[in-house]
Amino acid sequence: MHRIALLLTALSGWLFHLTPVSAQPRRPLSLADAINGATTQSNALRINTAEQGVAGAKLQQARNNYAPAVSVNLSYVRISDNIRPFTISLPGAENLVLNPQILNQSYNNVQVRQLIWGGGKVRYGIQAAEREAEATRQEATQFRLEAADNVISIWHNLYLLDASERILRQNVRLLQDRRRDLENLEKQGLVLKNDALKVGLAIANLESNLIDVQSGRAIQNFNLAMALGEPTDTEYVIDSTALNIVGGELEPLTTYLTEATQNRSELKALSLRRDAALIGQRIVRSNRLPTLGWGGSYDYNRPNLRVFPLEPAFKGTWNVGVFVSFDLSGQYGNRAKERESQYTVDKISTGIDQLRDGIQMEVNAQYQNYRQSLDKIRVTRQAIEQATENFRVEQNRLNASTTTPADFLDANTQLLQARLNEQSARATAELARWKLLKSVGRINP
Repeated sequence: MHRIALLLTALSGWLFHLTPVSAQPRRPLSLADAINGATTQSNALRINTAEQGVAGAKLQQARNNYAPAVSVNLSYVRISDNIRPFTISLPGAENLVLNPQILNQSYNNVQVRQLIWGGGKVRYGIQAAEREAEATRQEATQFRLEAADNVISIWHNLYLLDASERILRQNVRLLQDRRRDLENLEKQGLVLKNDALKVGLAIANLESNLIDVQSGRAIQNFNLAMALGEPTDTEYVIDSTALNIVGGELEPLTTYLTEATQNRSELKALSLRRDAALIGQRIVRSNRLPTLGWGGSYDYNRPNLRVFPLEPAFKGTWNVGVFVSFDLSGQYGNRAKERESQYTVDKISTGIDQLRDGIQMEVNAQYQNYRQSLDKIRVTRQAIEQATENFRVEQNRLNASTTTPADFLDANTQLLQARLNEQSARATAELARWKLLKSVGRINP
């Protein structure tokens, strides 16, 4: 039984870092439902949704730069009356007051400015904002994959724990029957009392292992409820019909490597951000160029300073014009910004290369893990066949009193371990298959 305890301890270590449950309402849960629930409840996806909104708003701001700038200014002023008007006497005419006391004054202006050409800044700004918005949308795919990966791992852990519990309980019942048989034989003086005690010890060890399995299941059940955003006292009943162990032929590794390079959303997002940085370089360079615009304004003032002599009445005047501006200091001061933009592009390009290398190594590792797990399934099935036959022989020999209970218990332990190994191999293979698909950027397991 020592080997079984070691196996269950290893399983607990393999499962522990993945996530939880409790006990009350029992809810059947398929793998597809678990994935859908986890992606719906993902906080990372919610944050990404907000980031997409921010990116969309920035894109709209960039597009708004094409629209004319319109401003309206309204004011009312009451001035003091302690200034003495200046009067000029003209022959044959009334005296001319140069600064009449117009105590109530109002200045109102509507102004329009429209950029005609700015070195491409507006166009480049829109293009950069579009790349950033698309990069943010691409990141959502990766967050969905991560949410699905987390819940799939938990789901498979629960499947394995449930399967282990069933096997252990079946074995406990079998040994309990065998112990009753030995106790009857002991009363008849056909076996020693120690033989029944050995079976009882084996049962106690199995029941101890059952406690470990149930504890691990409680942890995983709780984590699953948290991932799905459901009450933590929900007890999930794993629908294992979706456990698809297909020992089919693997495609060549190069196929998965190529697919990952084309599909991985974080690689797409980083490439889009490099495009945005390249466009940002053009924006920085355009600071060296002049800008051209046109505009006009309409003034409706009391008094209107363009009217002479000043009158205490509203007068409307307007103007239109073309405007050219050229930042001379930008011819030398912009060089540092240009170098900064180039370093940004270089940094992102290096990041893309680093990410691509990491993806290639991840795909290769998951490919090898999956291939190994399929080989282990075949080995464990052979082990079950051999352990089953060995157990059958030892059980018949025990019934015929031609073997010892110790040999029978050893055969039973080997069969139990083989069955646990087979369940572990099945769950591991299915999980490895999902990890491989995730590494190439596929959503559906």
